[in-house]
Amino acid sequence: MASATAKKTLIPDNEGKTLRGGNCHGVKAGGLIFLSAIRGQSPGGRTLPQETEAQARQLFENIKETLSWAGAGMQDVVKVAVYMIDLQHDRPVFNKVWQEYFGDEPPARFAVQVSDLGNPGDGSKFLADVVAVAP
Repeated sequence: MASATAKKTLIPDNEGKTLRGGNCHGVKAGGLIFLSAIRGQSPGGRTLPQETEAQARQLFENIKETLSWAGAGMQDVVKVAVYMIDLQHDRPVFNKVWQEYFGDEPPARFAVQVSDLGNPGDGSKFLADVVAVAP
């Protein structure tokens, strides 16, 4: 069992930065990795695909890349919380891409529809919070 004094480490990106806009990319603590507010934007947040499948695929690539900065991979993911703008229409496409990344041993997941994802008007369809086991 992790103690209340477990060391917390901020996860740096591929440029060695641990913060983006005052928030961290992720945190490693108590044998777990926590990633939050992962979106389907290109690296650096410069572009956002408008097509649903491309945005879902980029979201998973961003998760994969951020986990790699912590020395982990998609196989280490144990739970994903997904927030979607249009659950009814986008979930089937999201599920298709999910299957490609997680296969027959997916992590636990829940998905919920929300009215916006914190950046109104940017076109984001998905946002994910991820918990992984630190290898």
